[in-house]
Amino acid sequence: MSQYRSANGWEPVERKVQLAGNSTFVVSLPKEWALAQDLESGMSMHLYPHEDRVVAAAETVPDQDRSATVDAATVDDETVLRRVRSAYVVGRDRITIVGADGLDQESRRALDRVVGRLVGVEILEDTGERIVVQDLLDVDDVSLPQTLVQARQLALEMHADALEALARNDEELARRVIDRDDEVDRLFAFVSRGFHRGLEDVHEINRLGTDRASAFRDYRIARQLERVGDHAERIATVAISQSGPPADAIGDSIETVGADARRSLELALAGEVERATDAIEDALEAIEELNRRLYESDEPDAYRYGTVLESLRRTGAIASNVLGVASETRIDE
Repeated sequence: MSQYRSANGWEPVERKVQLAGNSTFVVSLPKEWALAQDLESGMSMHLYPHEDRVVAAAETVPDQDRSATVDAATVDDETVLRRVRSAYVVGRDRITIVGADGLDQESRRALDRVVGRLVGVEILEDTGERIVVQDLLDVDDVSLPQTLVQARQLALEMHADALEALARNDEELARRVIDRDDEVDRLFAFVSRGFHRGLEDVHEINRLGTDRASAFRDYRIARQLERVGDHAERIATVAISQSGPPADAIGDSIETVGADARRSLELALAGEVERATDAIEDALEAIEELNRRLYESDEPDAYRYGTVLESLRRTGAIASNVLGVASETRIDE
């Protein structure tokens, strides 16, 4: 047994960097170990700087099975939709739904909508019994950091518009907010997909314009932005269901505390720890004060606005979560 083998497989090797000539450093690899890693003489290598280390990758990653199969005959229709989306999020290139002839018409339409909301994939084949969803995206044409910026801008705009719709009793604006929630979900799914694929292939994450550590941060922040979109949707739903516009003082106060909560999130996204921490505390105090005022008021929709204030509290909690991820990361416009 080689000294590089262990009970758990091949161990990493330690080698010294040596100078060859006047301008080239070389690192030698044990032949047996290198062959076990699918390395051959003459093969090109790619070296990626990554904080305190260098990641070395072969020119091509060994073929991986990036396909998934969903058997619609063995699970309910809702589970089929959920598994298709999950397969996309974890980076599958080809998703095949078998037994699709058992799906009812509404579920088939729902499947079309799910696929249509995912970045870079489409239904390539539909025989009735078998549906194939294929990734057709050229990864070189997209950027993970830019996708996160788009998600950030959209989620914050939705949040502001939802509060405006509530204060102005603007049902049309509220419905636009609800419709845009799908786009935030779509952007998050794409960031998640890029992150998971980058775990398997360092070349992939490099082509997406980031590195693995940054991709992980982007993934976690995008998840929080998706939650912001969800809360904006809830606020917009209240704007539609309320009996009429809130009293001016109440409506203005809700917009103000909402803006405070949103500002705390913006500071957290910018990595401004002290200012964000203070802003979160101030926003939560203002929300609690407004909640007391609502409780003592004769506002007919006070209980609905309590739901809105809970979403604003959650926005403050999201800002705290982002601080834990992005305190040293600035997301520029």
